[in-house]
Amino acid sequence: MKRKWIKHILILLCVLALGGISLFGVRQFWFNPYRGTVSAFRPSERLDTILSGPQAVADLDYIVARLKERHPACIHGLPDKMQTEYKKERQRLTASPGVSVLSLWQSAARLLAILGDAHTSVGVEYLDGKHLPLSFRWEQDTLYCLGSQYSSYAVVQIGGIAVADLYQKFLEQFSFELEAWARHSFASRLTRGEYLSFLGVDTEGEISIVLADTKNSDHITIGFSLHERIEDGADKTEGDFEYVLDLAAGVGIFSLYHCVYNEEYKEGLLDFFMQVQDNDILSVIVDLRGNPGGDSRVANEFVRYLPVDSYLTMTTEVREGPIIWKNKSRQQENPRLEPAFTGDVYVLTSSDTFSAAMDFAVLISDNGLGKVIGESPGNMPSSYGDVLYFQTPNAGLAFTVSYKYFLRPDVSKRDLPLIPDIEVPAEDALTEALRLIGMTSDIQAGEI
Repeated sequence: MKRKWIKHILILLCVLALGGISLFGVRQFWFNPYRGTVSAFRPSERLDTILSGPQAVADLDYIVARLKERHPACIHGLPDKMQTEYKKERQRLTASPGVSVLSLWQSAARLLAILGDAHTSVGVEYLDGKHLPLSFRWEQDTLYCLGSQYSSYAVVQIGGIAVADLYQKFLEQFSFELEAWARHSFASRLTRGEYLSFLGVDTEGEISIVLADTKNSDHITIGFSLHERIEDGADKTEGDFEYVLDLAAGVGIFSLYHCVYNEEYKEGLLDFFMQVQDNDILSVIVDLRGNPGGDSRVANEFVRYLPVDSYLTMTTEVREGPIIWKNKSRQQENPRLEPAFTGDVYVLTSSDTFSAAMDFAVLISDNGLGKVIGESPGNMPSSYGDVLYFQTPNAGLAFTVSYKYFLRPDVSKRDLPLIPDIEVPAEDALTEALRLIGMTSDIQAGEI
């Protein structure tokens, strides 16, 4: 009798184990959003590499398959406009005897741009990319050279193509939500050889650039060659954050360059607030200008030092396989840390404040925990995000796909960008914050 019970128990345990393994397998191969992702990109094939038509189509199909599997907006298939573009691009690739990696990249980029999701995009990955010996910046509607002997010159043409035409093509082939982010991305990427090719500029040999002297309207044409970038560290900062205190003004400035949530960040934040308390600092400024994002938990850790017991979180919709899990916004308990800061909080933003850095500013703004000063961040507070990384099998195009949708805490503003409490050019945001605090400070914008 005893043996019989043991036998039944063993059978039951086997059934449970098999059931658990089956459920785990279903989860891994059907529901787990991270299935098939890559942890690091391998170098893409060169732009002039020719793929066969079937190879190019296979890569495009691979991108579309990942969209249909993972993106919340594609749970019922591609949206109509994307489906139409997909058929057109696929037919074009199928009819071609050979397709360059550049042409395939442009096709895929045009398709993804329709989605209007700044986190779902495609590009190439090179370890030895070449650049122009120039940088660019927008000032209102004019593109200028930056930080060179031509810094007062407006850019008229590149490679015989008007800047306005280059920018229009960029808008058609780039994933963005707000044009301010597209403008920033255009200026910052235009110096890279692969993006010049992406926009139709012939990068073989010298690239002619027509510049206009804004002082006298004279035009000059200069030829530039692409070269490997030499990092001199002049515009680099060490670490993901740094902070400084101005004791005379009673101001502490915490500059967060990347949203990296780790022990170093937590210890740095604790040390910052301890110094704030020890020196009777009354105002704290968080500088998020130029921060590209990362881990949104950096904002939650910061709020733990503020005197609030709870705060309103974002609503999230998470896609897992054929299901979207909806998590409603709620009052999240704030496990407060000491020393508590009871003074004023100011957050500085720019058009290249992006993703988790934008979330940081929204958390502060929508919960009334401080004032935002500067420019609207680069993406919408209510938007897709939390990306998955993939690479196509033939061309090695690197692409990302969002699998979540976020709705900002203040749902009455769901269709709005984060509009700062005080809108000023990003370069003036710190000066404006110090002016609002009402004290003279030795800390000046850009000197941190």
